[in-house]
Amino acid sequence: MHLHLSAHNPLPKNCFHRTFLKYLKPYMIFILAAFFTGNLLAQPAVEWDKLQTLSENFGPYVRVACPTADGGLLVGLYPQSNVGSNYFIVKLDSKGNKEWEKTYGGNKEDELQSVIPTSDGGYLIGGQSDSDASGDKTDSAYSISTDYWIIKITADGTKQWDKTYGGTGTDNLATAIQTSDGGYLIGGLSSSPANGIKSENSYGEFDYWVIKLDANGNKQWDKTLGGSLRDRVSSLIQAPDGGFIVAGESDSEIGGNKTADSKGSYDYWIVKLSASGTKLWDKTYGGRYFDRDPIITRTEDNGFLLAGISSSEVEGDKTAPVFGDYDVWVVKINSEGEKLWDKSYGGSDFDLIKSIQPTSDGGYLIGGIGGTSLSDPHTDPELQGYGFWAVKIDASGSKIWDRNIGGGIVELAGAFPTSDGGYFLTGHALTDNVEGGKTEYGQGIWTVKLLSESNDRKLTFSPGALDFTLPNMPADSSRIANLSASTGSPDISLRKSAAKWPDLPSPALGSLAFHVNTEGFAPGRYISVISATAPGYARALLKVNLTVNEVTNPPVLSPIGNKLLQPGEILKFTADATAGFGQTKIFSLVNAPAGAAIDASTGAFSWNTPWESGTYQFNVRVSIAGFPNLYDEETITVILKLTDPADVPAIRINAGGDDFTTADGRVFQADAFFNGRRTSFVGQVDILNTPDDDLYRNTRSDDSFSYDIPVQTGVYKVTLHFAEIYWGVFPNRPAIDIRRKFNVEAEGQIKLDNYSILRKAGAPLTAVTETFEVDVRDGFLSLYFRKNADRASVAAIEVEFIKPLVELSTKPVADAYIRFGSSSQTNFGLEQTIDLKANTNADYDRAAYMKFSLAGLSSINSARIRIYGRNYEGSKTVQVGLTGIDNDNWTETGITASNAPTGTSVFLGKFNSMRKARFYEIDITDFAKSQLAQDKTLTLILADMFAANNRVIFNSRENAVNPPELIVTTTEPVISSARMAESETADDAEKETESSIIYPNPVKDRFTIRVGSRHQNAIGLSLVSETGNMIPIGTPEGLHAGSVSDIDISRFRLPAGIYLLHVQSASNSETLKVLLAN
Repeated sequence: MHLHLSAHNPLPKNCFHRTFLKYLKPYMIFILAAFFTGNLLAQPAVEWDKLQTLSENFGPYVRVACPTADGGLLVGLYPQSNVGSNYFIVKLDSKGNKEWEKTYGGNKEDELQSVIPTSDGGYLIGGQSDSDASGDKTDSAYSISTDYWIIKITADGTKQWDKTYGGTGTDNLATAIQTSDGGYLIGGLSSSPANGIKSENSYGEFDYWVIKLDANGNKQWDKTLGGSLRDRVSSLIQAPDGGFIVAGESDSEIGGNKTADSKGSYDYWIVKLSASGTKLWDKTYGGRYFDRDPIITRTEDNGFLLAGISSSEVEGDKTAPVFGDYDVWVVKINSEGEKLWDKSYGGSDFDLIKSIQPTSDGGYLIGGIGGTSLSDPHTDPELQGYGFWAVKIDASGSKIWDRNIGGGIVELAGAFPTSDGGYFLTGHALTDNVEGGKTEYGQGIWTVKLLSESNDRKLTFSPGALDFTLPNMPADSSRIANLSASTGSPDISLRKSAAKWPDLPSPALGSLAFHVNTEGFAPGRYISVISATAPGYARALLKVNLTVNEVTNPPVLSPIGNKLLQPGEILKFTADATAGFGQTKIFSLVNAPAGAAIDASTGAFSWNTPWESGTYQFNVRVSIAGFPNLYDEETITVILKLTDPADVPAIRINAGGDDFTTADGRVFQADAFFNGRRTSFVGQVDILNTPDDDLYRNTRSDDSFSYDIPVQTGVYKVTLHFAEIYWGVFPNRPAIDIRRKFNVEAEGQIKLDNYSILRKAGAPLTAVTETFEVDVRDGFLSLYFRKNADRASVAAIEVEFIKPLVELSTKPVADAYIRFGSSSQTNFGLEQTIDLKANTNADYDRAAYMKFSLAGLSSINSARIRIYGRNYEGSKTVQVGLTGIDNDNWTETGITASNAPTGTSVFLGKFNSMRKARFYEIDITDFAKSQLAQDKTLTLILADMFAANNRVIFNSRENAVNPPELIVTTTEPVISSARMAESETADDAEKETESSIIYPNPVKDRFTIRVGSRHQNAIGLSLVSETGNMIPIGTPEGLHAGSVSDIDISRFRLPAGIYLLHVQSASNSETLKVLLAN
């Protein structure tokens, strides 16, 4: 936007728009960095800001603005969509308050582009329209496309007359000025030939089209200017000799009216016309890339400044450096269009210009849109995002100062000098918050008044913020802030951003009491900004923070439900509850059984249940810190019952087939719980070695496939049924046993290796079975079939429960780390961590020892060590090795590097320790079994395998958070009333979050899952019904440890009952029961 001030008329001659969104392209963040600078003065301070909210369906985007004769502003707006748009005009007074608003339009789309003041105190507004004669529009359209449409209005917005100008093509108005004879010059782009009101043919796709009008809007002459491609007017000005300068952008080569080739993609192109419209000369300025939308203004030496945007490097006419994607580029020319100098202003990304205006001191004020980042040295720290940007330059183009105001979504329409030496910045704010200097909530026209840069008078609040923390029951409180002035005793005004609060004191300098009453406030956090202003003083802002805490309503405990477990099994769950704002939840147990514990802050519950069958009851309670009378609780019934294999029905699946009942009455359900694509079948042929031919005629057969069969924890007998129904059955398919070979894995262990059905059966079309046992700990029996030759195949699957499997957990009876070199005699047994490091300097070398007791165990099905730690000294990974040693002769407080045990050792596994702390697990089943058969004690050593020279730390047993664990599964009870000697009864918060939880439970249409930390990435969810049907609930993207995701199952219309939610990741799997209610 440019407003030209002439010596004859103190009012601006022109104001017009810059369409911000046109230049956004993919860019949505603006960063303002250091500028090319001259001698810098202090930034002008903010005197006041004002938000003017708009009527419904009015605007809301400010496109154009200009100053008015009474010291106010006229603002033109456009809607979010051009559909049904009109010209929207708002008149603001000198304080930013709305005086009136008007809408002008026809029956179609009317888009405002220009507003200017006129010498009679009114205004000329204009843009383009495709409306017919209707509403405020007097003339019919010249074509089905757009025409220029201008309206002359009085000082109070009353329409005086309107005019339409156009041809048979597209004609879009960009700008207008009032001329010295009281008429007008308007300009824009046109694709119309000579017809309608247009007297000259077009030269390219779009041309400059300028029209000279008399004071009543009657055409006096028009002129088409252009080359072979696209040319668009962006600015007009009357020269001192009565002629006109037409400025715009062009990508045309020589041709038509254009006498110079294009210098880049787009260039500045200016044309000098005589007072009667005769072309006198034209000039092109540019670099290699884009130089666009110049705004022209007069200089005191009768030359001109062209200010637009540029992405060009130093080349061609551009000698100023490029700072970002687009910068403001100013070119100084003399009265004949000869370039005198050029300057660039900008940041590291993208900056736009909206206006340039002469100032009373001979300089110029540039208004634009810019942004900021924390690295920018010449921007306001209050600005976040992009906002109003004002730059003051002197007559030679050196920057005097720049200022950013705003944050969130704001866009400047123009920056204008004021009569008191200050400046107006106006545009729109589309963010509701108070931020970046904006002190009122809401959206609308936002105007900022800046003081003169030489004015250092200011108001100050001390302190700059007040904090209130109050309960939601009616409560009163006051805080004191002192308001001072740097000089004098000005008249003070106080304004608050929040209408309801706080209560404002009488405006004055000195000690001020601000009062808050929370009656009617919902719990939450609130912010109000108090603005203290005085004429001619920089404002003072006081931020008031209010926290309203809930103290009247109790928390609500999410349902936990009753539990059925095997005797000796560990019961773990995490209680959850919703609490009001500001409430701190405390979890506790009432009538807890021996050994049961719950983390007070996280709700993580753990209980090593007794080996005796029985029923136990206790309450889980959640209360509020400081308000013990606000609580909720649930009675939990835990039934410990040893599962009788006879009570667990076998699961039988007809792979690739339908429901089938064998001759002896066994029922096989239709194929279920599979992940695969292909099946095979053979016709009505006899299958040898079985009376159940149909069971073997259909198979699941593919390169690879899997089954995830929902079962309870335990030991299972798995029987797989096979028959070769392809090789040796069809022509040219010989019965050679190597033709089909495959592997079968159960729970990650190979059970059938390179298996050949023909080799086992001896002939095709012959039934055979394979049987094996497998331990299942995660609620799903996982079977995986993978081909070695041809396709893997299975005809049927039987799963039969043998006996329960119980998982136990214990921490070390001792752990310590040792250091070599000068510390070889020092014990490090009572530290919070166990450390390791490998270095060429022995003084830095460390290794860690852990000892576990297996007392009370009579058998081990599996064992794994779990530790928690990280690479403490670097970002690279460190490969850590775990070794078992057959020597337990050491103590926690006695071990040193000089006496550490030695003996027969076995390497157990390795893992890569990362920078971020996490859990690591290694299977040590065989070593644990061997130690159980000996002294029922095992010692483990942790060490850096490859001298990474990085210290790695793991939490020790002395650490309250995530100590080491030995996790054992067994089918036999503990051989004494004492549990494994060092088993913990209370786990820490972070450890317990390893288990995923769902809530609410029971579920209706949706539930929320919080993924436990045992899962790192590659997480998948599957929901399985009691009948084994898989429900395709889908897995949300980006699911990871700690994720909270909402799952909607309403679309499946599932019947009530118990379902199993299977959570599978690269590192672990678990099963959660889901109770679906009606």
